[in-house]
Amino acid sequence: MTLLHRLAQSPVIAAIRSEDALENALASEAANLFIMGGALGELSHMVQAAKARDKGAFIHLDLIRGLSSTDKESLAFLREQIGADGIITPKSHLIKEAKRIGLYAIYHLFILDSHALSSGLALARSLHPDAVEIMPGAIPKVIGRLAEELEIPVVASGLIQTKEEAVQALNAGATALSVSEQALWGLTFGDL
Repeated sequence: MTLLHRLAQSPVIAAIRSEDALENALASEAANLFIMGGALGELSHMVQAAKARDKGAFIHLDLIRGLSSTDKESLAFLREQIGADGIITPKSHLIKEAKRIGLYAIYHLFILDSHALSSGLALARSLHPDAVEIMPGAIPKVIGRLAEELEIPVVASGLIQTKEEAVQALNAGATALSVSEQALWGLTFGDL
C-alpha cells in the first residue's frame, strides 16, 4: 500500500505525545498515529496497540527520549524490533535510509520564511520522501504551494485546533492533518 492510500483512509492523523493519549487515539476515527513523544521503552507497546487496531504507526525520531535521531541503526530497530510503519524526520540522510530499508519516510519541514519554503521544496524534490509534513500547518498559502509543486502527500501539522482550520488546510491541498487536538480525531471526510 502506498503512503497516499494509507493517509487517504482518514483525513486526521492522531498526533500523540505520550501513552496517556494513546487510548483516545486508538478509539478515534484516525487511521494513523504520529508518535511525537514518550520514551523508547514505551514505543513497542504504543506501536503494537496501534497495529492491533489496524492503525498505522509513525515515529517522529527527534521527539522520542532514548532513541538516537542521528544514526541508521535506529531505523532498523524501529522496523525490525518495534514494527513501525514509518518515520518522520527533518534529517535527509535518514529519509534516504528509511526508504532503503522499507519504512515510509515523511520529511518534516519547518516553514519559517520564504527561504525555508524554497529550500524545503528543493530538498523534498531531491530526497523523494513518501510525504512531506509541514509545520505550521495552519497556513493555507504555503500548503497550496507545496501541494501544487510536489507530487507526494502533504501533511499539515501544528496549530490546527478547530474544524474550520482543518477544512482550510485540506481545501488548500493537504492530503491529511497531523493534530494533537483530540476533539478533531473523530473527523472524517464526511464531516469536512
